[in-house]
Amino acid sequence: MESMMDKAMEGKRLIVVSNRLPITIKDTGEGGYEFHMSSGGLVAALAGLRGKVDMIWLGSPGMPPDGVRDIDGLTEKLKNEYNCAPVWLDKQTAHEHYNLFSNEVLWPLFHYKENIEFKDQSIFASYIRATEIFCKTVLDVWRPGDLIWVHDYHLMLLPQMLKERSSKELYVAFFLHVPFPSSEVYRVLPEREAILKGVLHSDLIGFHTYDYARHFVHSCTRVLGLETTADEVIFNRNIVTVSVFPVGMDFQKFEDNIRTPAVTEKINELEKKFQGQTVIIGVDRLDYIKGIPQKLQALEQLFRENPSLVGKVSLIQIAVPSREVVDEYQKLRREVETLVGRINTHYGDIGITPVHYLYKSVPFPDLLAMYSVADICLITSLRDGMNLVAQEFVACQERKKGVLILSEFAGSARCLAHAMRVNPWNISQVSETIFQAINMPLSQRAERHRQLFSYVETHGATHWGSQFVKEFLKVAQSIREMAKCEPESRLVDEFESAKKRLVIFTVDGVLSTYKVVPSTSVINSDIMESLSVLDEDPATDVIIISGRKKDDLIRFFGNLKFTTLAAEHGFFVKYPQKEWQELTPDHGDGDWYNEILQVLEYYRDRTPGSSLEGASEGKESTLMWNFRGADSEFGAMQAQELHLHLANHTNHNFILDLSNLSKSIECRPKDLTVDKVITEIYRTLTSESSTSDPTHDFVCYFGNENIDSDFRIIPNVPLRTCTVSGQPKGSGFAVAEQAAVGPLLRKLTKLPPLPVEEGRNSPVHESPKTR
Repeated sequence: MESMMDKAMEGKRLIVVSNRLPITIKDTGEGGYEFHMSSGGLVAALAGLRGKVDMIWLGSPGMPPDGVRDIDGLTEKLKNEYNCAPVWLDKQTAHEHYNLFSNEVLWPLFHYKENIEFKDQSIFASYIRATEIFCKTVLDVWRPGDLIWVHDYHLMLLPQMLKERSSKELYVAFFLHVPFPSSEVYRVLPEREAILKGVLHSDLIGFHTYDYARHFVHSCTRVLGLETTADEVIFNRNIVTVSVFPVGMDFQKFEDNIRTPAVTEKINELEKKFQGQTVIIGVDRLDYIKGIPQKLQALEQLFRENPSLVGKVSLIQIAVPSREVVDEYQKLRREVETLVGRINTHYGDIGITPVHYLYKSVPFPDLLAMYSVADICLITSLRDGMNLVAQEFVACQERKKGVLILSEFAGSARCLAHAMRVNPWNISQVSETIFQAINMPLSQRAERHRQLFSYVETHGATHWGSQFVKEFLKVAQSIREMAKCEPESRLVDEFESAKKRLVIFTVDGVLSTYKVVPSTSVINSDIMESLSVLDEDPATDVIIISGRKKDDLIRFFGNLKFTTLAAEHGFFVKYPQKEWQELTPDHGDGDWYNEILQVLEYYRDRTPGSSLEGASEGKESTLMWNFRGADSEFGAMQAQELHLHLANHTNHNFILDLSNLSKSIECRPKDLTVDKVITEIYRTLTSESSTSDPTHDFVCYFGNENIDSDFRIIPNVPLRTCTVSGQPKGSGFAVAEQAAVGPLLRKLTKLPPLPVEEGRNSPVHESPKTR
């Protein structure tokens, strides 16, 4: 498998993009800089790939450009010696991007913290501005064939920005290293749509656990109303793959160092110090998500309920300093140190220290020794993306077969099934579990350790990186196989070269956006301007077909003198400069109407937020139940149930159309199909034409109706379909979203483009990107 990956990566590079470079740069104060490889899970995880993959790493060097001597020389040194490209952020942008938005909004939200102080738009603007600088740096180093792998919550807008600001085919993946919260928590974020859309421009999105992936997919459904499955999201016609890749620790590093003289010496020292005691180890950053107060409260309860354990059980708690200048973290430190002092005062004595509290980072050999002498590792995270301390402890326990007590809210709990899982909020349960671990028979400890060690040994950091890159390669290959030319210019060329054109539009989702309340829909001025040009062009005939009633179409398009309007899917037609008339007066048996009306009224009443459009709204031939205002998941479930009921338990003198895009179910007479309506309108138009040769040589349909791509209005003239926000039909075209219709029509009518937001584009695609 590794050789397969090596072969697939030949001639390609992996561009890794993270907030920080894997290099720590220190100013020596003597006109130079010192460079050291940083520690950390991501650095370790990707270290094993460096020999297999041509990798370049982009990130901030952690210093503003105005404080750097010889910035060009430093950039060149990072490139040549470390294969890194620095992203230079000014001090204010870096502070507002990293501290104020990433760490004071996204971090606490993703870890379910309450009472988050949401920032004003200027802070989010800095998040965008920093992403723009990252984007420019990535595009400067990118070359065809490269894979771009974006990491973590600091850069959630980057995939979208990369795709929109490059005209090339980019392959972008994203991995989130922290939890993704449930949709009910996530949806309070003011920038919720922008963040989701930013990530969804990726081709592959990875999470540590299935829970996080499921929460992300649900948020896409509930916030954006997208179609999803357990591992896919349909976004802008693309199928975005969502998958799970649990990260592992750097097993080989621990294996190589555990038996070194420095570690052995430290082990001997600690074993002598804690002789005859049960040692519990806790290694955490001093962060509110780590649950250190809950851990200490559980230990206090253990001593209170089991006085005989005092002097026989000791906790070594390493609290690595984190964000020391932040008030909340200072408050947490005081709380933790108060608890430590209380326990040591109440249960300590000469020669007895129940809690050994170390507020510092410890050298790596010392950490290995502490892991090795411990009998129990206690992890009480309140929320944790993964927590590799659990795996590190297991890797160091071949000799003692220590017991792992692991919070069920840590991502590692999904992988380490043989750990003793606890709810850190249940102090009594944690205390009781510690007691059980202390008294666990050696045979049971050994069996648990055997299972845990087997997983940790085979699912290390390198395994994680390799598995992700393999999946990324598969996704990129799938995209390449379906690569196609950019058809927008081709559509425009065909339109311009035609002698006589017929252009057909539907309204909702094409000329206007879908609205929860349909009566609030409007046609944007840019689209109306283009329609007016088409309407006045003698070489172009325009037909607008809608399920809306006659009054709506007159309100929207009454000023178009030479355009044909078809209301209620063609039940009524208004030819240019004529009155409304029924297209085909005989629509057969109308008994279905009242029967269906009763069913739709029943589902409207059962589905809060849904509505019914029919006779009471002035329609005379169609009924529509729409669930745009309902809860997205419940509405979709009700729609499926209603669709099944109508299909199986009513007469079939009507067309039944379920549209997830418009979030509606519509019923209309059986003969009101799009192709029949267009054919009848065209027959009437051509029979009344005053020209000697009314035959059109270009026919294009803009809409989302189910129309046969092989359908021909005119023999030997193919029907060009342009689907909006959906999959192209046959060899037709598609635009990614309704907002792209206006710019495309302006190209067809040779109107100047309107000013748009920087970086926005509206590509037209020719065939589905499905995998």
